[in-house]
Amino acid sequence: MTEHFVVLVTTSPSLHPSTRELATRLACRGNAVLLFLHIVPFSGSDGEAMLYSAVGVMSGTHEAWLGRQVPSRAEVRYRHRLAAGDPEQIVARFVAEHEVDLVVAEQPPRRWLSPALWRGFAERLVWQMPCPVVISGPRFLRSMPSPPPPAPRGLTHTNAADLLRTTVEARVEAVRCWMDHMADAVHRVAQSLVVRDAAASVGGTGLFDARVEQRLRVALDEHQWALHAQGWQLSVGEHSWGSGLVMPRLGSGLAAFLDRVHEHGSSTSLPLAVDVELDRLVLLAGAMVGGDGGLLLLAFDAETDFLRILGQPGPFPSFETYAFDEAGVMLSNSRFPDQLLQAGLLPAEGQQTPLRLRVAEPSDEPKERWPLTRMAEQATRQRDGFDTRGYRDYRGAQVVGAWRWVPEYGFGVTAELDRAAAYA
Repeated sequence: MTEHFVVLVTTSPSLHPSTRELATRLACRGNAVLLFLHIVPFSGSDGEAMLYSAVGVMSGTHEAWLGRQVPSRAEVRYRHRLAAGDPEQIVARFVAEHEVDLVVAEQPPRRWLSPALWRGFAERLVWQMPCPVVISGPRFLRSMPSPPPPAPRGLTHTNAADLLRTTVEARVEAVRCWMDHMADAVHRVAQSLVVRDAAASVGGTGLFDARVEQRLRVALDEHQWALHAQGWQLSVGEHSWGSGLVMPRLGSGLAAFLDRVHEHGSSTSLPLAVDVELDRLVLLAGAMVGGDGGLLLLAFDAETDFLRILGQPGPFPSFETYAFDEAGVMLSNSRFPDQLLQAGLLPAEGQQTPLRLRVAEPSDEPKERWPLTRMAEQATRQRDGFDTRGYRDYRGAQVVGAWRWVPEYGFGVTAELDRAAAYA
């Protein structure tokens, strides 16, 4: 899984507070990284002297100003990038090379005749970018930004335990409710008359009537749209029909999911990889179709719900919740991908942890021999608990945490917080 960004673009060393607030809210809502992209405008036709001038400016005032820019909420992840050149080309290149949810650009106030004569930079981005562009600034946001949340205070051991356990319970229930809902929804669709007629038609004659197929496709396309699924597939014996569903790679996660479907009649999978690079993850919801041995599958984007629920920020910048499977392999995103990249635990910049990282305590041994963290070792044995005294996490940092195992689906969830931040 790769990181995705909300890009806040500036071309002068000034930023209205309302624009920073808007970009922060959008990044927080989408669980995205907020990128402060500051561009010193420069055109190749300006000549070599202007190039040296732009480089000099970048290394001085602009660089210092950019370094002071932070989100209005401490828990939002952010990065800085400084560039010189054509602003529109630089933004377009970044959008083409990265997963960008949207671009935020500030439009300074202009005289009434200006819009009739030319478009501003932000307006030109709207026409040129393949992603949404939000224009902000004093003329667009007239309300004052909301006051920043109060700085978190140090916790006692009792308060830390309450915070961690309550958060784990809430996020486990949120994830499980969504997974239960998807399994129940697919089960209801699988028992519908249209689907059962289609399965019975194949099972009885080995043929598939064109009118039955047409009704099936219309009905399942409607359910796909209503449930925000990415695709569907119905398999009966050797026959298979589908729309938009790309089956994930074979592996233990897919096998465990299919076993649950056959045992319970319906279930939802954990995040599964579609490609070798692990850049696209899906969740499958599946149900058996009547007594005909058929199987109905719907696919969902893991980022939209599963990863979003677990990736919500907490009351401290180092607070995070994440999921892992019975082998201790992380199933959701880390709040610390930069630290993991520097430690050599992630293969490349912009990539995230699902299916790439074991929740193991770093040591001098080869990574394959690293033991699971105290939390993961307990959770994978289905022992729910908490630890407010402190233990080392997958970064090697001292944290406090609480954890819970979800036996119905075979995964665990933990909430962790840097120990130093908890008791500061």
